[in-house]
Amino acid sequence: MAAAGAEARGAWCVPCLVSLDTLQELCRKEKLTCKSIGITKRNLNNYEVEYLCDYKVVKDMEYYLVKWKGWPDSTNTWEPLQNLKCPLLLQQFSNDKHNYLSQVITSEEAERRGQLYDNKGITYLFDLDYESDEFTVDAARYGNVSHFVNHSCDPNLQVFNVFIDNLDTRLPRIALFSTRTIYAGEELTFDYQMKGSGDISSDSVDHSPAKKRVRTVCKCGAVTCRGYLN
Repeated sequence: MAAAGAEARGAWCVPCLVSLDTLQELCRKEKLTCKSIGITKRNLNNYEVEYLCDYKVVKDMEYYLVKWKGWPDSTNTWEPLQNLKCPLLLQQFSNDKHNYLSQVITSEEAERRGQLYDNKGITYLFDLDYESDEFTVDAARYGNVSHFVNHSCDPNLQVFNVFIDNLDTRLPRIALFSTRTIYAGEELTFDYQMKGSGDISSDSVDHSPAKKRVRTVCKCGAVTCRGYLN
């Protein structure tokens, strides 16, 4: 009956589990308009800064990698500072330099990317599982200096979930705190299997046949080395 009613109106309606942001990105990528999700001819080519992904200095000029709201990641561009009229986002990016900055993705997408990263022997995913397991952060393409902090089975940093300007327990910020005195020239490390509470994540050591994840050999050299990163 519902299908017949839809056909009578000249259109089919089906449930969609894709987020509004993703639908808007698809429309803009394919140059399509859809009033139902707010994409019209008037705003089809609008560009609004959603967030800042990265930063660099070229010939004494500051540039920011911009994620445009409602546009896919493939359209991200490097923009000079003087072109950006978003002081709050610029300030937030400056503050985020001290956090583990990366791209927030769904856990389903993280599982797909995890298979690819495992095959390449790299690790950039961090589960945001403070209360639920809906999101993961991926520092493979976007990040700050924390992207380069390596793993150790005997680390000098510990991971904690913190909340700054946000009380959504699904989206904590990942902060790194020292666990002991760190001397000048000593490498900063944290345990890649550690959850935001400082405990070892049971998810990261799940090697069930269903997942078929490739195990990455650990070369941290610590006396207490477990032998594998995952």
